[in-house]
Amino acid sequence: MNIHALNINTANNAINTRTMLVSINISQWQGRMLDRRVTSEINDIHNATSDAGRYNKLLLNPKAFRKINSIAGRIRNGFYERTLPWMDDGQRIMSAHSYPDFVAWFNTEATEFHAAKEEFIADYPAYRDERHKELGDMYNPYDYPSVEDLATKFSLTRTIMPVPSGQDFRVDIAQAQVDQIRDDIERNVQTATMNAINDVYTRLSDVTSRMFEKLENYKPSFRVGDKAEGIFRDSLVENVRDLIKVLPALNITNDTSLFVIGKRMEALVRHDAEELRLNSHLRKSVAEEAKAINKEINNFLA
Repeated sequence: MNIHALNINTANNAINTRTMLVSINISQWQGRMLDRRVTSEINDIHNATSDAGRYNKLLLNPKAFRKINSIAGRIRNGFYERTLPWMDDGQRIMSAHSYPDFVAWFNTEATEFHAAKEEFIADYPAYRDERHKELGDMYNPYDYPSVEDLATKFSLTRTIMPVPSGQDFRVDIAQAQVDQIRDDIERNVQTATMNAINDVYTRLSDVTSRMFEKLENYKPSFRVGDKAEGIFRDSLVENVRDLIKVLPALNITNDTSLFVIGKRMEALVRHDAEELRLNSHLRKSVAEEAKAINKEINNFLA
């Protein structure tokens, strides 16, 4: 991997001061319940052993969860877009200067999540009564939490932590062991930083390769009744635009190459998707630029 090892080495100490670790936790009531009676009956009907299968009831109609599940999914996707992977413990990393924007985004999403939660709880008795009819003999009122208990099963929280530093490790053990642990911490931080930067360049490579491939393969219809080939959607441009917007937050090592690539990519989103469909010369020009940028990005990944 050729992703600025020199930059990472020289910036390794500064990474602790210009970045932060962030995690979010979304808890939701799933509305599922193992029905042991029905499980036993089904296994008996098919002459199967007791551990052959399990029957889980959906306590509410799936439509009841549609809105809050959609918001929760959007929050998770937005969190991943604004952050980079870090270790394997659910924490992710972002630049410190992007924190105010992150908080503003999170607070907006949290407001919608909690509003959807309150709406769900208000409608819960009606959803439960409706499901009574749909479950038939499988309905059991004791499967359902009270409205008060239900409210405790939904939460959305964020946690901010500093990036660890070997120099901060102070334990009353032999100095040689302390030094070894500090070296391990620094090495782990460097590896995680390398992986995070690799993730940025991989994202850039993915959106630019998709753009030039889609634009090159698009063939518009020229006669009434004909269909265009290789149709691309508006999201082709919007995905590039969204990545450019969050790129400063992802540039955790203050990498000048990422700034340059971000500026170059602005040429890819000056025109919307409909303009690219209609104008073959413009489409070719943007495809060529996306291909050139993609080649440069892939040189870093090589």
